[in-house]
Formats: sequence, structure tokens, C-alpha cells
Amino acid sequence: MWHRKDICILLIILITIIAGNLCLAEEHKAGKGEFAPFSQEWQQLTLTEGISSDSKYCCGSGPLRESPVNLSHLIGKKVKSLSILSYYPSKFDLRDSKRVPGIRDQGQSGSCWDFASMKSLESSLLPESEKDLSENNLKNRVSVYSPEGFDFADGGNDLMAAAYFLRGSGPVPEKLDPYNPYSFVSPENLPVEARVSDVPIIPGRIGPTDNENVKWALVNLGCLYSTLFYNEDNFNPNTNAYYCSDGKTPNHAISIVGWDDTYPASKFKNQPAGDGAFICANSWGTDFGDKGFFYVSYYDSLIAKRISAFSAAPDRTDGSYGYDTLGWVNSFGFGFSDASAANVFTAEEDIEVASAGFYIPQVGTSVTASVYLNPVESPVGNLPPVASKEETYQVPGYHSLMFDIPVKVKKGDKFTITVDFYTPDYGFPIPVEYPVPGYSSKATAKPGQSYVKTSTGKWSDLTNWDPQANVCIRAGYRLVSGPKADFYAEPVSGSAPLTVSFHDISTGNPERWLWQFGDGSTSTEQNPVHTYSLNGVYSVTLTSDTPAGESVMVKKNYITVSEPVRIIVPDDHSLIQEAINSAPPGSTILVRYGYYPEKLTINRPVHLIGESNPEDQKPIIDAQYTGTPVSVTAAGVTVENFSLTGAGSETAIRPAVAVRGNKAVIRKNWIFENYAGVRFESVTGSVFDDNIIWNSTSNAIYGESSSYLDISNNTIVWTRESPAIRLVSAYNSVVKGNAVAENNKGGVSITGSGVTLYDNFFNNTINVVLNADTKAIWNVPKSPGLNIVIGPYIGGNFWAAPDGTGFSQTHPDNDGDGFCDEVYRIGGENVDELPLAIPDEVPPRADFDAEPRTGNIPLTVQFRDKSLGKIDSWQWDFGDGTTSGERNPLHEYQNTGSFDVKLTVTGQKGSDTKEKLSYITATGTGNRYILTLKPGWNFFTPPKSLSQGSDTAAIFASVQTDGHSLFEFSNQATGWRRLNRDSVLHPITGYWIYSRKQEEIILWLDPVSGGKKTVEPGWNAIGSPGTGPVRAKDAMKSLEDKWTYLVGYDKGLQR
Repeated sequence: MWHRKDICILLIILITIIAGNLCLAEEHKAGKGEFAPFSQEWQQLTLTEGISSDSKYCCGSGPLRESPVNLSHLIGKKVKSLSILSYYPSKFDLRDSKRVPGIRDQGQSGSCWDFASMKSLESSLLPESEKDLSENNLKNRVSVYSPEGFDFADGGNDLMAAAYFLRGSGPVPEKLDPYNPYSFVSPENLPVEARVSDVPIIPGRIGPTDNENVKWALVNLGCLYSTLFYNEDNFNPNTNAYYCSDGKTPNHAISIVGWDDTYPASKFKNQPAGDGAFICANSWGTDFGDKGFFYVSYYDSLIAKRISAFSAAPDRTDGSYGYDTLGWVNSFGFGFSDASAANVFTAEEDIEVASAGFYIPQVGTSVTASVYLNPVESPVGNLPPVASKEETYQVPGYHSLMFDIPVKVKKGDKFTITVDFYTPDYGFPIPVEYPVPGYSSKATAKPGQSYVKTSTGKWSDLTNWDPQANVCIRAGYRLVSGPKADFYAEPVSGSAPLTVSFHDISTGNPERWLWQFGDGSTSTEQNPVHTYSLNGVYSVTLTSDTPAGESVMVKKNYITVSEPVRIIVPDDHSLIQEAINSAPPGSTILVRYGYYPEKLTINRPVHLIGESNPEDQKPIIDAQYTGTPVSVTAAGVTVENFSLTGAGSETAIRPAVAVRGNKAVIRKNWIFENYAGVRFESVTGSVFDDNIIWNSTSNAIYGESSSYLDISNNTIVWTRESPAIRLVSAYNSVVKGNAVAENNKGGVSITGSGVTLYDNFFNNTINVVLNADTKAIWNVPKSPGLNIVIGPYIGGNFWAAPDGTGFSQTHPDNDGDGFCDEVYRIGGENVDELPLAIPDEVPPRADFDAEPRTGNIPLTVQFRDKSLGKIDSWQWDFGDGTTSGERNPLHEYQNTGSFDVKLTVTGQKGSDTKEKLSYITATGTGNRYILTLKPGWNFFTPPKSLSQGSDTAAIFASVQTDGHSLFEFSNQATGWRRLNRDSVLHPITGYWIYSRKQEEIILWLDPVSGGKKTVEPGWNAIGSPGTGPVRAKDAMKSLEDKWTYLVGYDKGLQR
């Protein structure tokens, strides 16, 4: 039995052992150095989901990625010794001081982190400088498709954005890389619009009233990046207020733009314990919340636990040296609060080292940054530093520390930046980058680049701990080669008249500019706009005048003005995207029939036209489920006559066609087997006409915040998980002449008003999915003309149901005007006042389809009647000798072949027949052998046993024999024998068949059985036991010397 005394002794022993282990662990850290443990969120994801799938979906549109960097020790820390006010107003809104950039729309991409990061950076420049920076470039340049990208195809976080900014990849102007949620690749080497100098990471809140840090950051830094767990059920659309009490892991990034301490708790859907809310900006367009803004309760479980900001510095540097392309991945240390690190660089040109940049992981961190020149035998050599600077930072994150006097370094010389860190109560002071599987696998390093100082005071190469590890220290520099003129223009090609915007990006603070555009025109503006009127290739010269002297930049053959051209793929270019990239605006690109595994971005007004083959098959553009086959970002684009397939992604909605440019024309395409069909996002005046869409997972047609859409004459079937047509705020749009049938989750869904739908054929179990604010126009005034069901007038829509109970199918038209005698009340304010009726005066019109149309025997095929008119009876002929009188029969093909199918429908107004030739193809199993019949009599033998089900004379049912029978001559004893369609064909046995024309018949050879035949005394008709020519003595080898003559058949000699 245990006594309390025993328990106490045991506890003392356990505590002693645990304490001893902790001491040993601390000694291990102090002696050997190690990387910090990963964040708990990263560890949980890699343990439970696998490294490659750590996505947290941003409200269904894409992932917010976790970082391995562990910053949990910052939660609840107070920022001290800063200009924190003793009193903050009860309400503060950055919009009042014009420090909030415009609301943007991330679309169907996991880019919330991207927009929140860029909004913070743009806010830091306001109100003095208003810039529109490219979220697209950030999104794509950190993805796995970029040489400098992380391990994710999409998604990100604030530290990934920081890596992109600090390495100098961006930000770039929006107009040079416009946002496209469906793109994966962006151009490199675009001009950088601003230099990011600091990325403060503000310690997160520990509770609902812990808001001083956030308020300080809003006042001093501008818009803040933050994250939360978003669930639609927690949002109150009436007050634009959000509160979630039990979020565990963030799935969405937003921008905090202000606060309101008095915001009532009663305005939230689920009332929190107290008043107060942060004012936030979203990235879902102005239709969300209050024109894109909403309130998040102070009591939300995750808001402001992760807070960061991005600050653009004045033009103090021209660039930076660094090895951490992927930025801060983890931290390193020896178990003490102080540690030193160094990076050794080689100057690529004459520079002045102006600053040291580094991440710090703790509140109240002190640093000393130093510069050493041409070190020998160690990263610092034997000489003292040529420059040093000390600073204490209350706010963690990335900071740039400017040296009082810049250090001049000659081209080719080495220099070292060292940073001595002191991070109170934190034993991993040094920020590092190295490969973390599933996050930063592309990280690389070389010995001699990064060093850490061990507890013995000696420098050691960081690659001793990981061969691909680098320290996150950067050296900001200025060029000392004098001023340098430079510029870019947009666009640089097009047809006349071509208007071009020129942008000066010269260094050296120029005061005067002289532009020479190459056509005799000049300008003295800093950023002029010039129009080229004539075709030609123009060189452009910029002369910039600075206090340090004059500089000239000449870009030869920079602007191309040309007539629209006609380009043929693959004659002129093997890839369609290459043709698009080379095409002047207005050009036509003709794509010949073929298979093109591409993901196209059409960023200029061109006409992309597919050329069908003789069988009327369209060129295939296949994204192979890795993106979007066609993405339209320019105005005035035409896409016509293609097969578009393979749209999909593991983490985001990917349509076959994504339209984000006005006045697009998408027509005559087959769009099939995609996650979604076509998406119109914030466009005006586009046409979607005469397309066929089938087998979409999500909406076949989706339009959001778009106007003047013309959706006409399309066929849309078999949409699986969403309404076939979904229009949200699609003002002044028209949906007419479409056949929308057999879609699982509804035919059409409309949110808002301003959409007119008429002359459509709806045949779904649910034709209209009503929303609370659905208010559409469902008919036009009665006008003469054939409607979609061949009635005499245009008016409303035809409302059918697969079981025959649709409104138009069950309501009479007694006056014969083609409309039902009653109006169709769809629901709410939605009424079709002229619903189409089945027209009595139109005779039946036969039509049908079937699925599947090809396959191995026995092949079971579901036939479906698609006929129009009032029909009393159906008669099917399946082409294999069998018939049916059912409306939608299920038929099994037992024999191989290609079968014509015929449907005859009969009603009071007559009959009609529809025949589809070679409509069903039933194939055998085993090896395929082509038998070619020539005109006239043919002698043939099956070389092996035929597969069961395709081994009778029925395989010749399609041969035009002109009345001749099929004959078998096995041997002299049995003589000639006439065969019927059920007669089994035996291997190596001779048969005669007559054919009017040359024809190919498929023989399916049994893959297991061979072929053998018993030879009787006398004459025998036999064939070769194989599928190729063989010598007579080899064919007769099994008969040894028991045969005398072998006579070949020649139809010209023997009849």
C-alpha cells in the first residue's frame, strides 16, 4: 500500500530527475548550438496531415500557409519605451487620414495573405505617395513554379511576403503584372517600385483587452496584416460584424485599419462578452461587408494574435546583398540570450555599404552591427571593424540599421557584416534560412558564406550544422559609380496608334530629364506619355541630369508598332502561349487541330481561333488538372472553337475559361471535364455564345460583379455539385436560348437583380435555386419568331422536369399561342409571365443521346430520348437486330462492331426519324487485329481463336455484301457451307466473303488461346497460324511430310 510519505519521496526524485534533464539539455544547447523547435502549428500539420498538405483553406478559395518559425513566446509581450500614448481615442480609423488603399478582390485564389501584405506596404506610403503594387507578382514569385519560390503551388504567409520584398524581387507596378488569380508564372526582372526596409512583427494579444500594441502599430505603421478563423456562419451581414469564439487555427488573412472600443456586442451574430471591435479590410471586393470593410470583435479567439507590417523606406539604398532568398525559416542559438553571426560578401561593383538588415525574434533585442573589409582566415580577420552601430529594438521582425558613415567597397573586394544579438530570455537569437521539407526545399548555401560564433568565442561555418544553411543578414548598398539613367515603358508593342507610358527609374536623384522617343518627338517630363502614329521599330533614349552629373540610357529597338498579323500554330510557333506572346494587338492566331497541354494567359487583344479536323473535332487545350486552360486578362479577346479540359487544382477553384478582361467573346467551344466551366469576374460587355459544357464539378457558368453579359445559345449538362449557371450582381445581363438540362444541383441561381432570362430550355430536377434577394426578369414581351421549342412566339422559358412533371409539360395552351395559359410563379417576386408550352402545331422532332457510346462487350448503353413535340410512341432500332418501344431504354450489345442507331417518334402531328451512323462501338477483349477487305470476293482465316462475344459471323454485319452469303470451305468431305450471323468462326479455317468496297474489320484475338485445326485427307481450306506472312514449309511444319500441295487463293484467277 502507498503512503503519502512514499509519494512525496517519489515526487522529489522525479522532480530532481526532470530538473537534471533540463540542465543537461541546456548544456547541450550551450555547447553545440542547434536550431529552435518549429512552431507548434507546423509540427501538428506535418504530423497529422503530411508535409505536403499543410494548407488551411481561406474560406474555400485557397490556403493560408503556416510557417516553421516559432513566435509563440511573443504572445502577450508589451512593447516598451516606444511612443505609446497614455491615452488613445475610443475610435480610430486610418481611412480618416487617407492611409488605407482601395479594396481589392483576390478572386478564386488563395491570396488573402498576399493582399493583406501588399495593403500594409501601400499604406506605409500613404498619404504622400499612392501606389498600386502587383499582388500577382508576389503570389507567383513565391510559388513552387518560381526558381526562388517556396514549396507550395499557391498560398502563403507574411514571412513569405517578407522574403520576396527583402531579396529585391518586388514590389513591382500593378500594370506591369496585373492580378490574375489563375496564373502561376510572372515575368522576372521587372522594375522594383519601392524598397522594403522594415517588417515589424508586433507581439500578439493575449486577451480581448490587450490592445495597446495594436493601437500603437496602427497609429505609427498604418494598415496591419493579421489573421483569423473565418466561417460564414459567424458573420452578421446586417451589421457587417464578425466574431468567432472557438477558432483554433487561422484560415484567412485580413488588414486591420482601425478600432472602435464602443462597438456594441449586440451587433454580432453570436454576442461576445463585451463591446469593442477592430475595423478591418477584406480582399473579397466591395460587395463584401460595408464596401469591403467589416468589424471583428475584440473577443474573437484569433484576431491580432499574429500581426505584422511592411514599411517602404525612402530611396536610401539601391539594393542589398544576402543569401536568404526564402527569408526567415527558423532561428539558431547556443542556449544563451546573446550570440553573434556574420555573412561574408563579395562586391560585384563599386558600392557603399549603407545598412545592415536582420530579423530579431524577441522584444527588447539589442544589436551591434559591424562592417569588416577584406577579412583573412576568419569572417572578421585581424583588423577592427570599419563601421559599427548599436540599437535596441522593442518590436521584433526585420529591421534595417543605417550606418552613420557608409563604407566604400571596391568591385571584387570581400566585406563582412556581423551582428551581435542580445535577445532577453530567448536562447535562439540568430535568424537562419535552410531547407525545411514541404516549406523551403530550394534553400541553398555554400561554405564560406555564413558564420556563427560559438560559446568558445570562435567563428564556425553555419554549414557545419546544415550544409544548406545561411544566416539572414543583408547588406544594403548604394552604387558609387555615379548616377545611372534607366526607365521602363508599358506597353512596348502594339498596333498604331500606340500610346505608351514611360517611367523614370534612374538613380542619383535626377533633377531634369530629356526623352527622345525615336520618331522625332521629345519630352522633358519625368514620366511622359507618348503616342506612336506610324508602324516601325523605335529606339528610346533617356538623359537624366543629377547633381553628380549626367547619365544616358539608350534602349535599342525598344518600341514596336506593327499591323495586326495572322499567326498559325504549330507552323509559326509550337506553343499557343508563344504565339500569344509574339502577337501584336488585334492579331488572329489560328490553331490547327491537335493536343496542346498548356495553361494560357491572354494578356492582349487577339482572336484565338481553333481549326477543326475533318471529323469536326476541335483543338484540345488541356491544363491536366494543374490550373486553368485559358485565362483572359485583356479586353477585346476572342476564344473560338476549342476543346477545353483539365481545369483543376488541389487548393483552389480553377475554371476552363477565366475572364477578367472586358468585351471578351467566347464561342463555339466544347468545355468538358473541368472543376468549373467559365468565370466572368468584374468584367463588362462579354459574350458567351454557342458553347457546349458538360461534366463540370462546380458552376458551368459563373458571373460575379459583372455587367452586360450575353449568355446565349449554349448547351449545359451534367453539372455535379453546384447550379449550372450562377450569377452574382450581374447587372444588365441576358441569358437566352440556352438548353440547361440534367444538372444535379439546379439549373440557374441568381443573386441580386438586373438579369433577364428568356427563351431557355430548363430540364432539371431543380430548375431555379432561389436566394433571398433573387429578383430577375423571366420573360420579354411577346414577339413573333420560333422559340427554343419551335413554338411561334418568343416570350418566357420552357420549364421541364426529367420525370415529365415540369410546369410547361403539365400546363395546357388552349389558345395555341405557344404559351401556357397560366403564369409560372417561380418564387418570391420571380414570375415567368409567358412560360413556353409544348407547341401543338409542331410535329414531333426526333433526337436522342446515349452513354457510354464505346466500350468492351458486353456493353450496356443507356439511351435517352431528347425529342421535341408531343409524342405518343417511341421505336428504337439498336443496329444489332434488336429493337425497343421504351422511351429511355437500357440496351446491352453482345457482339463487337460499329452500330447505327435509329429512333422513330410518333405523335398526333406525324412521325419523325433520327438515325446516327456508327453511333455505338462495341469492342472485344484481347489483342486487336485489323482485317482489310478488298472490293469483290475475299478469302480470309482467323489467325487465332477469337475472343468470346466477337467470334461469330455477326462481326461482318456492317459489310455491304450485295446479297452474297458468307461461305466456309473446311475440307473436301464437308464441302461448301453457307453461314448465318450466329455461326462461330474457327481459327485457321478458310472463309469467303464478298464486299462492295474496301473496308476494315476488327478481329479481337483471344490473348490466351492459340489456334489449331484438324486437317482431313484431301483438300482443305486453311490459313496461316499468325498475323503476318510465313513460308509454306513453316506453316505446314506440324504436318511433317504428310502434305503435298499448298495453293494460294487469287480472286482474279479463282471465282
